[in-house]
Amino acid sequence: MNNISHRRFDWFSFFVGILFILGGFISFSKPDRTLQLLSVIIGVVFIFDGIFELTIRRRFLRSLHESSAWVVVLGALNVVLGIIFIFHPGFGTLYIAIIFAAWFIIDSAMELSVGRLFKGISGGYYWLTIVFSILGIILGVVLLFSPIVSALTVVWIVSVFLIVFGVLKVIQAFN
Repeated sequence: MNNISHRRFDWFSFFVGILFILGGFISFSKPDRTLQLLSVIIGVVFIFDGIFELTIRRRFLRSLHESSAWVVVLGALNVVLGIIFIFHPGFGTLYIAIIFAAWFIIDSAMELSVGRLFKGISGGYYWLTIVFSILGIILGVVLLFSPIVSALTVVWIVSVFLIVFGVLKVIQAFN
């Protein structure tokens, strides 16, 4: 009998990745007006990422008999922040550096934790996840402790992170 493994393309990860990449390029194109626009775009991304965490990732962890409580908390937090950023973009522009610093740290720590599950499946994706998760944590700490610097450079830093994270999600869609 033929043992061919059929991998399913993960359209949701692909879509989330494209949204992150799109958000990154838009923020690069108009840095003077980006914070408010970025607040709304990131609100949408937060909502989709929260839904992803609450559905796909939670189901994946349960299938491996891993605890998914922290995924539920992060997913719900992403959805709530997304709604706030969309309907109150002034809030988003005012607190974007601090909120993103916390988000980078939490989300990157979560990716770092989940990344270990990919070690046996895809070595390349595993190391890519580890490297970018560590970079995300470092970037989050820099943003958190340098609010003036981060306020001046958040558009550029966020743009790069969004594009890189989007690429990771697109790659994840194929694994």
